[in-house]
Amino acid sequence: MYEPGGQGEDFAMATADLVAPLKRAVLFDGLDQADLTRLAGIAREVNLSVGDTLFEQGDESDGLYVIVSGILRIYLTADDTREATINLLEDGETIGEIASLDGLSRSAGAAALTDAKLIFIPREPFLNLLDESTALGRQIILTLCERLRAANAQVNQAIFHDLRHRLLVLLRQLAIIHGHVEKDVAVVDLDLTQGTLAQMLGASREAVNKQLRGLAKEGKLEMDGPRIRVLRSTRA
Repeated sequence: MYEPGGQGEDFAMATADLVAPLKRAVLFDGLDQADLTRLAGIAREVNLSVGDTLFEQGDESDGLYVIVSGILRIYLTADDTREATINLLEDGETIGEIASLDGLSRSAGAAALTDAKLIFIPREPFLNLLDESTALGRQIILTLCERLRAANAQVNQAIFHDLRHRLLVLLRQLAIIHGHVEKDVAVVDLDLTQGTLAQMLGASREAVNKQLRGLAKEGKLEMDGPRIRVLRSTRA
């Protein structure tokens, strides 16, 4: 697991180098150059290798992270240690802002699905800037609203749609966010196991495998190693 002050940190990036990736982060959209420079001055770079854990659910919060490159998996852990992946985040997105705001423990865990580079912003200096910046406060409200809408959409999918529908919707979302959409197909070009897909859908790996094989047999999707191609004409 990453620990502040450990080998995961790389102080090679100067303050000026941190401003550009901070500016691309949705959470900091609209901040002026002075606020961005101030953030960069208290931030530091963190490098993770694939599989590294950034933090666990229940850990004390010491700050938030901005993803510069790579993909991180956000997951919940049950009392019996089972995990459920609830989101995948990539460059420009932030991790840990909720716990940084309310001061409570981490509501979910985060781990690197690929090699990743992040920027860490300590909690107290971040809150100090929040007290002084209306632009930052506005962006935080918008970000939390977006997270709430996404959570409501997930609940809607889980309650009102079957596994086949939810799987196709998830694959298309992954193609748009983490893959690409060609003329007639949505391509998920991400090394996800069927177990991870199952976690994101709240289903068993066996059930997801059955749906994938059925859709492939019907000619509605193609599986080529880690790549999944979904025909755009396929109805969910």
